[in-house]
Amino acid sequence: MQLDSISVIIPAYNEERRLTSTLESVYTYLKTRGPAFEVLVVDDGSLDHTEDLVQDFAQGKSEVRLLSYHPNRGKGYAVKLGMLSAQCDLLLFNDADGSSPIDQLAYLEKAIADGNDIAIGSRNLPEAGKTVKTKASRKYIGNTFNLIVQSLLLPGIHDTQCGFKLFKRTAARDIFSVTKLDGFAFDVELLYIARLRGYKVREVAINWTNVTGSKVNVMVDSPKMLFDVFSIALGAVFGRYRRLTSKQAKQLGLSDQD
Repeated sequence: MQLDSISVIIPAYNEERRLTSTLESVYTYLKTRGPAFEVLVVDDGSLDHTEDLVQDFAQGKSEVRLLSYHPNRGKGYAVKLGMLSAQCDLLLFNDADGSSPIDQLAYLEKAIADGNDIAIGSRNLPEAGKTVKTKASRKYIGNTFNLIVQSLLLPGIHDTQCGFKLFKRTAARDIFSVTKLDGFAFDVELLYIARLRGYKVREVAINWTNVTGSKVNVMVDSPKMLFDVFSIALGAVFGRYRRLTSKQAKQLGLSDQD
């Protein structure tokens, strides 16, 4: 299979304790892989030393870039900024905690090579040889949220929230040019837009291990995410996700968009 150049977008908020191992594994894997690549860390207004850590890691590594801003805007905003700033043929969104091993990228790339526009890692698809290690409480909450999402917006997709998603560049720039959500429900929004626009999405079973230190607060973020799910459906009715005009795309630097 011919491998394309790849941008790995890593959103990070107060990740000084977990990010180093992820950066090391991603960089080492891509460096030995062959094709051109970039690692783009988006520092989402961190209050710790995340920015300094990335700058130190990037020394002598031209492939590593940092985007940083203040104040904190949310994971959805960070991923969107990274996707619209990335330069390569394929764009991978990868969580900072490294819960999805970077070698699982090969399975997503195969799905793209098979004719799909987007390949998403899944913790809920049973497949021999794949291992998912998580807390029972987290699994229960995730499954409940997914049942609601499948019922209202995305029937047939078993795991919208896994932080390991690969996009063809054109699809990513088209979708993220109109996403609105900055919070944790942004995954649902982008997949809903993809379905509205007819992009081919393949869900792929991957290995995944829970890493302590999640930024999701169940009591605070779960109600927000449910509210956002309803707002996505309502927004679509009122044309929130219309394609940009060629003039709008050019103004945003997205003139290579279909």
